[in-house]
Amino acid sequence: MNDFDKNNWLPTFFLVACGLFFFGCVWYLWVGALNPDYHWQPSPAVTAEPADRILEQRGRILLAKDHGARVGDSRIVYRGSRSGILHMDLYILQLDPHFGYPHRIDADQARKGFRMGEHFFQVLAASDGKISLKRL
Repeated sequence: MNDFDKNNWLPTFFLVACGLFFFGCVWYLWVGALNPDYHWQPSPAVTAEPADRILEQRGRILLAKDHGARVGDSRIVYRGSRSGILHMDLYILQLDPHFGYPHRIDADQARKGFRMGEHFFQVLAASDGKISLKRL
């Protein structure tokens, strides 16, 4: 009897394991690494921006940076403050709801009152992150 063919399972197992490892590497390179964020995205209801609040006549509102409020037929968005200048955008919804007209207002003048579009406002308090407005 030939003992050479008797213990042939170890090299066969090694070759099969190497073949599976090589196939796995090729498959990984072909398909690529999947981004887990792609499969674990929150539902659109969770990520949707909250609807703009409406600022009524003689009303007050607190706006965070890059958030807006509806004022009549327009929308105002607070963009922050730099060096004592308040940055706000005015969107005229009937004209072009996607284009904001930038307004730069001195903080001291804003505390006395200012006009954006056809509406008058007064700043009660302002920082880079938030602004408190009163509609006159």
